[in-house]
Amino acid sequence: MASPRKRELHSGKEKTSLSKATSKKRKVPWWQRDIIYQVYPRSFRDTSGNGTGDIKGVTSKAEYLAGLGVGAVWLSPFFQSPMKDFGYDISNYTAVDPIFGTMADFEEMVAELHRRGLKVILDFVPNHTSDQHEWFLKSVKREDPYTDYFVWADSEGTDEEGLPIPPNNWLSVFRGSAWEWSEERKQFYYHQFLATQPDLNFRCDAVREEMKNVLTFWMDKGVDGFRVDAVKHLYEVEDLSLDEPLAPGHHNPSDYDSLQHPYTSNQPENLDAVREWRKLLDARSEKAFMVEVFGDTVEEVMNYYGTEEDPLADFPFNFQLIDNLESRKRLDGESLKATVSLWLDNLPAGKWPNWVLGNHDKNRVSSRLGTDLIDALNMVILLLPGTPVTYYGEEIGMEDTFISWEDTVDPSGCRWGPDLYQKYSRDPARTPMQWDNRDFAGFTNGSSTWLPVNPNYPKVNVARQVSASASHLKVYQQLAQLRREDTFLRGNTTFPVTTKDVFSFMRSLEGSDSYLIVVNTNEEEIKADLLKDSTEELPSNATVVLRSASDTSSATQPGAVVSLDAVPLLGGEGLVLALAAEEDD
Repeated sequence: MASPRKRELHSGKEKTSLSKATSKKRKVPWWQRDIIYQVYPRSFRDTSGNGTGDIKGVTSKAEYLAGLGVGAVWLSPFFQSPMKDFGYDISNYTAVDPIFGTMADFEEMVAELHRRGLKVILDFVPNHTSDQHEWFLKSVKREDPYTDYFVWADSEGTDEEGLPIPPNNWLSVFRGSAWEWSEERKQFYYHQFLATQPDLNFRCDAVREEMKNVLTFWMDKGVDGFRVDAVKHLYEVEDLSLDEPLAPGHHNPSDYDSLQHPYTSNQPENLDAVREWRKLLDARSEKAFMVEVFGDTVEEVMNYYGTEEDPLADFPFNFQLIDNLESRKRLDGESLKATVSLWLDNLPAGKWPNWVLGNHDKNRVSSRLGTDLIDALNMVILLLPGTPVTYYGEEIGMEDTFISWEDTVDPSGCRWGPDLYQKYSRDPARTPMQWDNRDFAGFTNGSSTWLPVNPNYPKVNVARQVSASASHLKVYQQLAQLRREDTFLRGNTTFPVTTKDVFSFMRSLEGSDSYLIVVNTNEEEIKADLLKDSTEELPSNATVVLRSASDTSSATQPGAVVSLDAVPLLGGEGLVLALAAEEDD
């Protein structure tokens, strides 16, 4: 039997720009090495019995997280909040909301995760506060130094009903005017999201200092990094009389997408704020710094990396796999290759990619793209060069849960009413983690949950996949272990075969094993002739290292040798192949 190669493969025509930068031995920052796992605390594990997940729930699953093979846990907001937007409306940046526990619980969680070698990343929400935050309450009263902490504007007069007219036509992401009248202050305040989430004024020096103090507070608590929420909205133009232009083809005057947003999105000063935070974090050792920039062109997003001389974020989140592949109809081998290449080809020199399949704002991968692709897509994001980000439950293939209008709590859905809420609600992807087949999927010992548990939990749960001989969870664990090899940390990346049905990439490093990852994007079984379609020199056969859990064929069991001119692939299947050395004549 042929053995895997121990030499670098022919580089081919499409070696990524990372190859030179990563092929030399260097110290790799932990956030490049590790998988980041997003926990939505409300939905991870409830230890109090009230039906809502809590910080102790995360601590109780530290062993699971470590065993999964991830290296960092990113927690969505758990700060003190009226919960009008489930924690993204913060009333105290340096306090834990009682629904999630106490500061002592948080400190215990950090210690327990650190003890198991796991890093802790927090959500940082600098764009806006809650309208119940002390800063806002005092700003309404014009109490210094808080008078200018928020974006205030005078009325443009009154309408026919005697109501104050906003200063411009700016719209909220959550629909309707982005301006709310304060009868007490006799001015409008700006809110990019809910009216209960007033935007901070980053042109105020004191606000920027407050934000740096928040970051310092949590770093002193042992936090290892931050994900910055809604960073593209930090600044608006100074001239608040400017109307934003209409967007072509959009006619609903209350819909955010009916306008273009040159005055409220991606202002150049945003990069100055990110730069300030970067310098603050760099004064500490190895703090990860990620920013969320959604719904923009790839060129705009890349600006948030900065340059080698002027570094900004370690990476802006890469939502291309979500935005470009929002349904199975839009996914095939060619579109997957184009989406991956879009990020890699635009990556600034010396910068590091990242891959995101799902999060708390989007439909789950299984529901969006198909249950058959769960393992294959995890192979893609975990084995491509870059940092993978996994949303809780994606390792077991959790699916969206149907949520009735009566059970809907997400403000994004509630604002659209019973006829349209399903299109806009984010609740279906936020339901409780499915741990086992007990009542409420083992999420709580109480009698209810904050959102309904998916009825499929008896079949889709952690305990069942742990005990199964093959499962999505076990594939994920094996991938997490495999990506620690030098080939995946530092190796070259090429794309030898791309067709309508097949997406593939090769990872190779001189002196190390080389691997070919092959995905069948078709829903039907195929036999792929990789030799015929390859743009690279490939050996005639390869050894199966890992396959999708759905495949039970003896022809592709791990250790089996497959001929690369006839690789059998089930619908949606992925294979990880060790490339065989060529036989001597």
